[in-house]
Amino acid sequence: MSWNKIGAFQVDHATSCRFAQASGDFNPLHVDSILARRYQFGSTVIHGVCGVFKALDLLCEHLGCPVSIASIKVQFTRPILPNDNVEVVMHQSAAHALKLRLLVHGKRAQDIDLIWMGDSDKKSEMPKYTSIPVNRPQPVDLQFEDATALESQFNLVWDPDSIQSLFPHVKKYLPDNQSAVLLGLTNIVGMQCPGLHSVFAGFNVHFVQNESSSDAKMHFKVIRSDSRFSMVTIGISHNKASGEITALFRPKPISQEKYTEFQALVSKDQFAGQIALIIGGSRGIGEVVAKLIAAGGGHSVITYHQGKDDAARIVNEIRSHGGKCDTISYNVLSSAESDITSCFPGKRITHIYYFASPLIEKGDHLIWDDAIFQKFCSYYINGFVNLIEKFLSDVAYSKNILTVFTPSTIFLEQPQKGFNEYIASKAAVEALVRQLAAKYSGWVFCAPRLPRMLTDQTSGLGTDSTQNTAEVMLDALNLMNCLSR
Repeated sequence: MSWNKIGAFQVDHATSCRFAQASGDFNPLHVDSILARRYQFGSTVIHGVCGVFKALDLLCEHLGCPVSIASIKVQFTRPILPNDNVEVVMHQSAAHALKLRLLVHGKRAQDIDLIWMGDSDKKSEMPKYTSIPVNRPQPVDLQFEDATALESQFNLVWDPDSIQSLFPHVKKYLPDNQSAVLLGLTNIVGMQCPGLHSVFAGFNVHFVQNESSSDAKMHFKVIRSDSRFSMVTIGISHNKASGEITALFRPKPISQEKYTEFQALVSKDQFAGQIALIIGGSRGIGEVVAKLIAAGGGHSVITYHQGKDDAARIVNEIRSHGGKCDTISYNVLSSAESDITSCFPGKRITHIYYFASPLIEKGDHLIWDDAIFQKFCSYYINGFVNLIEKFLSDVAYSKNILTVFTPSTIFLEQPQKGFNEYIASKAAVEALVRQLAAKYSGWVFCAPRLPRMLTDQTSGLGTDSTQNTAEVMLDALNLMNCLSR
């Protein structure tokens, strides 16, 4: 099968927000970079239907004449991140049939099967315009069990100026009502069913070619559900179209226990005297450690890069129950960061806990994906070394005991398919820590092999093999106490 490249595109965060306004799909997975850090992809991803429109826009430019879609089938195979360079290739399978494929770094992200009708008069416009109010509507927080018989209808969003700006060739050559129906699909999935916790898997839509005016409303109904995969199949109907959508309920973000629950786990003076700098303490394991140390009489200092509000929430929660906690901004990947050792005059950090991490993702090459490995190393090696060098260069720390904790993984003993790059980067961390411990004998270095715990990093995986984060980290903190005495 021969494929010909017809163009490429990128979608930045601003474009995703404009598409949300044009479609009515304001799911935070696409438009809220802070919340999306806690979802299974580790960042925002572009709307799948936005990628479809970008491909159709390139196709319409390539064809250069009015067309009308007879049917379109789309499979979303991998998420597209903001600013990814997306190549669009085409295979002509028949006179009025073709396949489009969206590629990111040579990997398939979307497959589009399209049958169209030529010689269209194109002008099947929406009879009325419905735009989204300035205040963003919120997606429904729906449970899988509540979706099995869901049925509803809604007004299609149609803002011709936005479509003209985002997809000028689609606006010029494709019937407006067909564009509005396609926009309605992302509105259903992202806002209504599954709603807040959704992943769009694909759709298959057939358009009706007739002279009747286009209805401003679309109807949808869940026609099948599969609890094994948290998957629903949704039938859609409109006087110009019919078809099916496939969508998944993605796991909800993991919320760690309240501070008062940690107070019941430790004695009031268990970590007294610790002033702990917790890198990446605004969520996940770092949040748990911050709460444990404060509950045990220590003083937690948590850093954040993007999660300012998350960090502030933790600080307020700890302080409101008598604990000691502060927060500062720190980006482990930036060489321009201010000297973190002088952020708290009059106080000397006694412990460093380093939890900075990118999304722990699988490589999908046969053996090795160097880009993923380098990303892990930028956090686990480069970021860690830059931090330690700051403290070694400060006389107040170089001549005093400092206890440093950076986690390794049990995967080194229990190999996991697809995690070669992650495991190799953690092996490098252990080797580095051994060298640092030998060279700086006045400091205590620890890199324990932690098991899989229930955090945002594991929310997309099965939870059967995960362990309680508080219990695991309390054992690790007690070990650190013993080593630093």
